Amino acid sequence: MREGPRFVNWRGEEFHFERLEDRRDLAHHNPVWAVSRRREFIGTMSCAESETAKEFDVRSVRWLAALLG
Repeated sequence: MREGPRFVNWRGEEFHFERLEDRRDLAHHNPVWAVSRRREFIGTMSCAESETAKEFDVRSVRWLAALLG
């Protein structure tokens, strides 16, 4: 999946997902994305390297529902 920021709409609000840079000691782990709403950090979500953009979008909506639902 591309590394640029992603935007997901859920319940009429836009959420921003931005990939955090990998630290050398964590390079073997899945990438981590910071999640924010209206410029406020609300959490992190991991992503498998092989995950497609569509799969990421679907999973991010599920993640938001579990966190904020």
